[in-house]
Amino acid sequence: MSDISDANGMNRRDDMGSRDCVNCMCGKGDRDSKDSRNRSNVSPDDRQVSAEPRISGQHAPTGSKLVFIDIDGTLADEHHHVPQSAVDACRQAQRNGHLLFICTGRSLMKIEQSILDLGFDGVVSVAGARADINGRTLFEHLISPEAIDAATAYFREHDIRNYQWQGPDGMYVSRGYMQYLQAKGSAWKDPQFASRWHVIEELDTHGQSLGASIRASKGSYFADRGNPTSFEDTCKALSRWFSAVPGTYGKISDNHGELLIPGVDKGTAVEQVARTLGYSISDTIALGDGGNDMAMILAAGTSVAMGNGIEEIKQAADMVTDSVEDDGFAHAFSRLGLI
Repeated sequence: MSDISDANGMNRRDDMGSRDCVNCMCGKGDRDSKDSRNRSNVSPDDRQVSAEPRISGQHAPTGSKLVFIDIDGTLADEHHHVPQSAVDACRQAQRNGHLLFICTGRSLMKIEQSILDLGFDGVVSVAGARADINGRTLFEHLISPEAIDAATAYFREHDIRNYQWQGPDGMYVSRGYMQYLQAKGSAWKDPQFASRWHVIEELDTHGQSLGASIRASKGSYFADRGNPTSFEDTCKALSRWFSAVPGTYGKISDNHGELLIPGVDKGTAVEQVARTLGYSISDTIALGDGGNDMAMILAAGTSVAMGNGIEEIKQAADMVTDSVEDDGFAHAFSRLGLI
């Protein structure tokens, strides 16, 4: 099994490619329409590394599956704990010849080292905007400066105080979002993440706009309770620049979401990684629980929704397993014949 943790030095380097300049609509796809998704919004200048990972070949090994695994709510519970049953299932599946990829909405820099050290064969991060295999970046897409500035201006105009931008250099957060993390006693206060958080209001942008000063592949936000702006309002207002999906703050906010690059999502990443490694899409498996998992649930040959997942994911998936707390991850691997 390959060890993605060896890749950290390369994965977090600064020699990334140019940004996307995109237009978009806030769309909802289905399994029959996934091939018609607009891919023209992906800039040809985006970072594209011709990866030749040692795990790849012209054809996938007979019987081998390519498995894409969400982190939060799928591999790990809400306290960022990975059940031992899930760890054991991953290791046994790899011994059985299957390849396992993290496929998360987080940026690579926001993934705990303890998760990387489990030894996954690759990492798809920032909701499909980047993929790394054996220390090499297969592809990376960045949001245009104009899009970052437009969304940031919208948040300020509508008193949405909690938002962040995730990219290859760190996490850029509003003061409100940082206060939320501090009040929560979040796991992100761990020293391994401390240097990666940057409060937007405290950045020295040298007279440039925020968008011109940072690199990001995904945005996320949540409005305080009582804010009259709805998710639909936000989605419509930012549709020129982003494809928006519901976020993970439903317990504390009525308007919360993730801002993705149009034409780039976990589903497109599944397809591109599968092509690179010589796997048929029918030999891919996706496991997820939340809104940003929908694209890979629809794209993969076989899809699994966690018992703790949102209803839309359960309806779209081929299989529903138990919750992450009830060893649903390991149960799914067993039912799929991976272990």
